[in-house]
Amino acid sequence: MIIGASYAGLVAAAGLRCNDWSVEIVEKSTELLRTGGGVVVQQRMLDYLQQHGVATPGIAAIPAVERKIFKRDGTVMRMAESAAAYTSWDVLLRELEHVVGPNVIRRGVAMEDLPDWGASGAVELDTGQIIRGDIVIAADGIGSRSRRLLLPGIQPEYAGYVAWRGMVHEEEIDPDTLQLFVDSLSSFNGEETSILLYEVPGEDGDVRPGHRRINWVWYQSVPEGPALTELMTDSDGYAHRTTVPRGVMSAQTLSGMTDLAARDLCPPFREVVHKTAEPFVQKIEDLTLPRLAFGRVVLIGDAASLVRPHIGSGTAKAVDDAIHLAHALSEGCDEDLSCLAAWEHTRLEDHAGLAGYAKAVARRLNLGTAGVDASV
Repeated sequence: MIIGASYAGLVAAAGLRCNDWSVEIVEKSTELLRTGGGVVVQQRMLDYLQQHGVATPGIAAIPAVERKIFKRDGTVMRMAESAAAYTSWDVLLRELEHVVGPNVIRRGVAMEDLPDWGASGAVELDTGQIIRGDIVIAADGIGSRSRRLLLPGIQPEYAGYVAWRGMVHEEEIDPDTLQLFVDSLSSFNGEETSILLYEVPGEDGDVRPGHRRINWVWYQSVPEGPALTELMTDSDGYAHRTTVPRGVMSAQTLSGMTDLAARDLCPPFREVVHKTAEPFVQKIEDLTLPRLAFGRVVLIGDAASLVRPHIGSGTAKAVDDAIHLAHALSEGCDEDLSCLAAWEHTRLEDHAGLAGYAKAVARRLNLGTAGVDASV
């Protein structure tokens, strides 16, 4: 049983099916979420599926062949960048759902409770039905209900800054500006602010020039308090805990973001931000856990830890959680599931290492210093 048709949940489903497990995913959303963010394609995941004879449609992606660092005076530092290809969450999740099969996902049903703290593999749904799995994989993301049930005293900690995010179609950008960003991972750093952007496929996976989208993420230090509360409150007055989704940002917040871009960003990045119709914003938070395995329940992906996104580790962490778990469960694991102890130990070490590295990057960028300690 997998809780959540997230990236981590879908990769876990694919990895387990490679090892002859039957899987079922329960997902509270009724359709594929319009998340709109960009993401690094993890080739290791594709290689794993292909090695196990699972046909993949091929993830539509745009390679970044050059890294560009923009300076406020207009100069640009250039270097080779060939290690990454980028796609978007909507394209990636749609293609992964094709890999695992739509019949595996049970939509519109939420997990309500994990009776007996996971010892029996029972899952209570919001319909009142109780279902059971030999293993229950909690992949229910940043706001994981599974994590709150299993570790009620542990909460994410605000890192002192937020990430504004958005996408804009290439055709909406001035051609001269667009040419600066073609086939590149581009960034600009200011005082307590940092933005990067790259190209991703269009909504339908189209990778042809002129049919792509520009994805951007812009980090800005915001102290905890009234300013943060106001920023996280949407146009209907609802205060979001982690993310204000696309299309519901208040007019005041949107105007403030536009003013910040005019003040803090160099002209090419400013244009991209100003021409984004539906930006969204999320708090950057830290969370590492003391354990990941609870009887027959395990936490993976963002349910298992929150690592700041500067090092592109979110998808890599989810892939490693899922693939290592598939190996552990399929290589002679006994009835007591003692194999999960070794899996938990190695994954906790990896999560802690990634978290420390990401915090070091934030310190170098001077993020999280606006009234909040950003130290490791």
